[in-house]
Amino acid sequence: MSSIRIEESNEALTAAIVRAIRASQATVEFDTQGLIIACNDEFSKIMGYTREELVGKFHYDLVDPKFGATSDYSKFWDALRQGQSFSGEFERFAKNGRTVWLFASYTPVLGLDGKVQHVIKIASDITASKETNITNSGIRNAIQRSMAVIEFTPDGIIERANKLFLSIMDCGDENINGSHHKIFLNTEESESQNYKNFWRRLASGEVISGQFERITKSGKSVWLEATYNPILNLNKEVFRVIKFATDITEKVQNALKVTENAKQLEAALQHAIESDNKRQQLDQTLMEMSTPVTPIWEDILLLPLVGVVDSTRTDDIMRKSLAKISDTEARIFILDISGVPMVDTAVANQFIKITKATRLMGCETIISGLSPSIAQTMVDLGVEVGQIRSTATLRDALKAGLRSVSAANRHWSDPSIDPTSKDTNSGQTDL
Repeated sequence: MSSIRIEESNEALTAAIVRAIRASQATVEFDTQGLIIACNDEFSKIMGYTREELVGKFHYDLVDPKFGATSDYSKFWDALRQGQSFSGEFERFAKNGRTVWLFASYTPVLGLDGKVQHVIKIASDITASKETNITNSGIRNAIQRSMAVIEFTPDGIIERANKLFLSIMDCGDENINGSHHKIFLNTEESESQNYKNFWRRLASGEVISGQFERITKSGKSVWLEATYNPILNLNKEVFRVIKFATDITEKVQNALKVTENAKQLEAALQHAIESDNKRQQLDQTLMEMSTPVTPIWEDILLLPLVGVVDSTRTDDIMRKSLAKISDTEARIFILDISGVPMVDTAVANQFIKITKATRLMGCETIISGLSPSIAQTMVDLGVEVGQIRSTATLRDALKAGLRSVSAANRHWSDPSIDPTSKDTNSGQTDL
């Protein structure tokens, strides 16, 4: 009686366990040929069927038809019929064709004769987490293909690096695991306090991003756009640092070239500006030298002109001449143009304006060295010359100027003398 009670108690316990599993897990039962003979509501819900629709279907109705036709699928059921259990992640297909991922255990149930009577499957729907893992795996693979990736311990020891990183750093297939990150730096930087602080910041969980210069195995300088990412464990402690990097060496070198070219261009521009300033100063000096209004006698000024005369130069002549007349209170201003090859209408009219302007200031202008070609040009151009005092040579102009000054001085002492009287041998002419 005691053994009977124990057996009944065990059967009751087993039944209670089965009920608990069926209440909390998706369960389905198959015969040895894979025919569904029972399932609970949780399993039917996961697969998108009703319980009535599932019972009577075969297991291969829930798998990919291509897989169901393979020898591997046949071997799977042969092993179950022989009493072998299976557990793991399985891809199945719901009623609407949607992919369902199950974490499941297939357990053969033996009869009293020791043979497999049926198979119980206990499953959990892991579709969401599986899809997330697949997505994350795809992202990781994409990153590995497109970016240089290297992993470190929190104190900078290399744990692994992908092929792209090894290629950028000229390491080939060399195993650099176990080396320190400082192998990519020059000695001065690797021993600096800033570098020690760099790894302290990463070990504390700080993300560091930027552009970094590194040294390859062959000694070349490369520039990386990189992010150092501390990874935390379940205790929120940094146990790994992953670096994602892109080679921007060419971009940096081009930027440096542009900067250098800009500096050279700026220097060239500054040099051009300085040269232009010097040229302007030289032009001004030459202008000053080319228009020397010089006192040659008391009350007499002389300005000898040489070379081409244009309107700009005649403006400067008038300005300097009037200023000098004002400073010296000269009575005679001799403008010698014997060194001027030709003039145009504007210049000829400017000479007339100079004559009129000096006369307003009480100073008489005598133009000397008026060549036949210039005289003919002025006549042909129809320039209104008015009463311009002119002489053939500078010598005649000096004589005329001295006589005018002497006559004026005598006039001040003897008002009966006419200071405008002319000497017929002086060479002076009124145009």
